Amino acid sequence: MFKEKSRYYSIAEAKAKFSKVIEESGKKNIIITKNGKPVSVIISYEKFEKVLNFLENVWELYLLEVGDPSQFNKLKLEDFFEDK
Repeated sequence: MFKEKSRYYSIAEAKAKFSKVIEESGKKNIIITKNGKPVSVIISYEKFEKVLNFLENVWELYLLEVGDPSQFNKLKLEDFFEDK
């Protein structure tokens, strides 16, 4: 479903057509490839905000399911997005 609305660009192609890529990201997910393998995604800021809001809501639901969220004080949603 989501992959149907995706467009693939190599890094070189995306760099050469950057304005077009940004404009197109409002309608499609843009997947940037390096040596033919996906390495990054460009999405509209609106979609980015929706994804973050969704994740925050899921996180809150998860904590409610746990029963005692105080056990998870050290866990933060941001920890899942840090590069390791």
